[in-house]
Amino acid sequence: MRPPAFRNPGIAIAHPWLGHGGSEARVMWSLQGLRGLGRLSLLTLGPVDLPALNLAYGTSVRDDDFEVRRPRVGRMLEHMKAGDALRGSIFQRFCRSVGAEFDVLVSAYNLCDFGVPAIHCIADFCWDVELVRSLHPLSGGVRGAFQRGTLRKAYMYLARSCAKPSSRDLFAGEDMIFANSHWSADILKKRYGVVAEVLYPPVRWEFPSVPPAEKENGFVCLGRIAPEKRVEEAVEIVEAVRDRGHDVHLHVIGGLGGHYGESIRLLCEPRKSWVSLEGPLYGKAKCEMLARHRYGIHACRGEAFGIAVAEMVKAGCIPFIPDEGGQTEIVAAPELTYPNADEAAARIDTVLRTPSLESSLRERLALQAQRFSPERFMAGIRDAVERFMARKRDGEAGL
Repeated sequence: MRPPAFRNPGIAIAHPWLGHGGSEARVMWSLQGLRGLGRLSLLTLGPVDLPALNLAYGTSVRDDDFEVRRPRVGRMLEHMKAGDALRGSIFQRFCRSVGAEFDVLVSAYNLCDFGVPAIHCIADFCWDVELVRSLHPLSGGVRGAFQRGTLRKAYMYLARSCAKPSSRDLFAGEDMIFANSHWSADILKKRYGVVAEVLYPPVRWEFPSVPPAEKENGFVCLGRIAPEKRVEEAVEIVEAVRDRGHDVHLHVIGGLGGHYGESIRLLCEPRKSWVSLEGPLYGKAKCEMLARHRYGIHACRGEAFGIAVAEMVKAGCIPFIPDEGGQTEIVAAPELTYPNADEAAARIDTVLRTPSLESSLRERLALQAQRFSPERFMAGIRDAVERFMARKRDGEAGL
C-alpha cells in the first residue's frame, strides 16, 4: 500500500444534501473506506441522520469517525423542497470558504468549485441542461412550470449570483475526475475533452439467498418516483407482459410525493389487483422485497449508472432496462435491454418462456454483481486519495 503523503491529513467528503439517493452511498462508503487515513470531515448543508444512513446503505460509520461541517444557512434550508440549483450554489460557496483548511477534498456528488484542486465523483450531468433535457422530460405541474421560460431564467440568475464561482477550470488537469460508468466517461470525453477514470459506485451485498424456484413470479420497480424514471412506462410494460399470458405482478418501491407521484397513484389504482405501491423501503425490508422476486423493471433512460439496477442484480433479480445509459454495463446482457416499451414486453416474454435462458442469465448476472462491491469502491477511493496526496506532495516539493 502506498504510504500517506502527509501525517494525519485533513480529508473532507462533500455532498450538498444527504437523503436516500445513489450518491449518498458514495458518501457513506467513502467515510468508511477512508477511516484511519486522516482526519475526516463531511461538508454538507442538511442534517445528518447517521443511523438512518447506515441502515439505508449497509455501512457501519460511527459518530466519532468524522466531523460534520455545516454552514448556518443550511439549517434555514431544511424545509425547502425544491430549488436544487440555489441550494447547490450556496453549498459550493460554503465549500470554497473552508476548502483551504483541508489537504484533500472529495466531491461525492458531481463537480464542486472548491477554489483549489480536488477529487470529483460524477453522479449525473445535472449541470449540463442541454444534455439532461435530451435524456429526460420536463416535470409537470408547478415544478415543471418553474423549469421553463422567464421563471427559470430569473431563478438561475439568482443561483449564479449566490455562487460567486472562482476562476478555476475544473477540466484543466489539476483535479482528479472519476466517472461512475464507462458511459459517463465517454460523455465527459466527447463533450468536455476530459479523460476520467471509472469508479463504480458501491452497492451493498447483504441480500437473503432465495433459490429461483422459491422466488415470487413478479417484478420490482425501485427508485425515486420522478418523471425521468418513467414509472408509468414500467407499469405499461408489465401490463403488456400480462396481456401475453404471464401471471406476473409489480411492486413499485419509492415515495409518492408531488404532482408526479399522484399521477402514478392514479395510474395504479385501477390496476391494484396486480400493482402494489409500497412507498419507500430501506434496510432489511428492501433487501427481502428484492430477494424474493424473480424480475426487475427499470424504465429510466440515459442514467449515468443506476444504483437501483445494481441492487436488483445483487439481490438475484433479473432486471429489464432501456438500452441507453450506464445501467447497461451493470447487466451486460443484450437480452435484458430494450429500445422501447413494445420491444421490452417481447424480450421479457422470451425470457419468461425460456427457462434455460433465464437460468443462464442468472449465472451471468451473479458474476456481474461482484464488480459493484463496497470493498472495490473503498479500495478505489482510498487509492485516489493517496494518489492525490502524493501528487500534491510532489508538487509542493518541486516549488
